Amino acid sequence: MPAKRKKPAPRKSSAKKSPRPKPAEHDFEKGVDNFAEEMGKLGEKLGKRFEDKEKECDRWFRTTFGIVGPFLSSIIGIIILSLFIWVLGLVNVPIGSGLLQNIQYFLLAHVGWFFLIFFFFSYTSYISKGFPGAYRPISPIVSAAGIVVAIWIFLNVVKIANLSFNISDVSGIVLLGESMLVSLFYIFVIIGYLVLIAGISKDKCCGSHASSKREKKTISKDSIRTGRLYRSGNDRILGGVCGGISEYLGIDPVIIRLIWVICSLAWGSGILLYIIMWIIMPRNPRHKWED
Repeated sequence: MPAKRKKPAPRKSSAKKSPRPKPAEHDFEKGVDNFAEEMGKLGEKLGKRFEDKEKECDRWFRTTFGIVGPFLSSIIGIIILSLFIWVLGLVNVPIGSGLLQNIQYFLLAHVGWFFLIFFFFSYTSYISKGFPGAYRPISPIVSAAGIVVAIWIFLNVVKIANLSFNISDVSGIVLLGESMLVSLFYIFVIIGYLVLIAGISKDKCCGSHASSKREKKTISKDSIRTGRLYRSGNDRILGGVCGGISEYLGIDPVIIRLIWVICSLAWGSGILLYIIMWIIMPRNPRHKWED
């Protein structure tokens, strides 16, 4: 019998299959992501340059003018405020807005107070940067003054806005808040000094002298770098207010929360003050905030 012939195996094609072209939509999304990433890096670079320039200008200003510098910066602040009031009046001439007129009247009536505010905080900032050791004993007074000024501005904003609506309940709350400003200042000063004393006692009792000195140096650097209170994203139960104050002063946040509970029970205004500070104090930009 004749042998069966084997069928030849099919030859494999040596040519490689060309890859499928990516859809244009994918390329567009990738281009958008690359653009966003590059713009983010550019923003960080520009922000760092502006921050360095700001520090350099601030150093030059303090070195050049010395102790007279805060006074000059207060005058510059009042000049800028006066220009703003003047521009506000010009803009309101064709509009005739009652809201803008009330804002202008408020600023004109309190120019002297704004000068004193600029003067006070300019000199305290000068002391905190040039003499951090001398600034720490007066830091509770400065912090209390800053909080009270912020509350005063907030109450006046609410008052000016309420002139258009004339809600009696809002007016009563604003009047109550204005009557409590002096008491609030003393309360914040007392809280600040209690916190300061607790921090000093902790420094003396815990850790060696070297670690205590290093901690104080860190606190001073943080004060110079930020110059303001931030809400804490790393140590928060509600809004991070107590955690931010404890990080600013370098003490246990449990002490701050305990003081807040005592003030809430004793004066009944702790919850309102917490909400106001929650609104006024910004988030710490160095912390991660999860919604």
